[in-house]
Amino acid sequence: MIRPTPATIDFNSYKRAWHSDLIESDVDEINDLITANPLLHETLMLRDSAMAIKDVKRMYYSCILGDVEKVCGWSKEIFLSGGVHFYVSQIPPPEFRGLEEMTKLINAYVVTLTDAQTAKFRAIFDYKMTRADGTVCRIIQESIVLKRDAKGNILFFLALVSNVTSLKRDGRQHLRLTDGQENRMYEVDTRTGECRPLEAISKRELEIARLLGQNLGSEAIGEMLFISPHTVNTHRQHMLRKFGMTDTMELLNFLTIYRLL
Repeated sequence: MIRPTPATIDFNSYKRAWHSDLIESDVDEINDLITANPLLHETLMLRDSAMAIKDVKRMYYSCILGDVEKVCGWSKEIFLSGGVHFYVSQIPPPEFRGLEEMTKLINAYVVTLTDAQTAKFRAIFDYKMTRADGTVCRIIQESIVLKRDAKGNILFFLALVSNVTSLKRDGRQHLRLTDGQENRMYEVDTRTGECRPLEAISKRELEIARLLGQNLGSEAIGEMLFISPHTVNTHRQHMLRKFGMTDTMELLNFLTIYRLL
């Protein structure tokens, strides 16, 4: 049974963040691009992921593939009939507020991109979702732009969602924006609603993080990179402080789900 939207959710405000009153779209054109690939649905099922195409003008999903019920806790039919309005109504108010702020950042970024940059664009962000059984999970969403209008506003957004409840702690939401070259990272404090940019991770830090992910210690990493173990530890501690992580495992999980590793 579809539950009513909580009174604290302002869906009209969310629509304005998408500039959904400014654009037109062509559903058949985009659906043909996706459904022409017979292996896509099978691949999503194997990855325990689901994919949807958001029609921003109409605020509904024109196509959903994969096991969305396993990932999000609701059937595909409910999302297809209830559209984006129903989907976001299952996001708790503090995280919905963060989603709205991240949506504004996404749209402000996309309109500045060239067509070549848009082809490499990725937005990765997270939010909580209440499932049909009343439990709450954390979703990571990776999105690309399928089509823009003449002003650069998003017409169709492809969203790939996965459940990362066990990999990310509560209290903060994050957003990564990239055009294939630069990386912009933001953090939203769900208690205050404050959104702030994070310092970018350096190439050397990523190099060390990848080696940490291979269960190598500081001495082994130092030998491989021709630096001291102390320097390795300094970089690791800097990454922990930069992203507000408590330990190396949390840091590696974060970098992995945001596709930085």
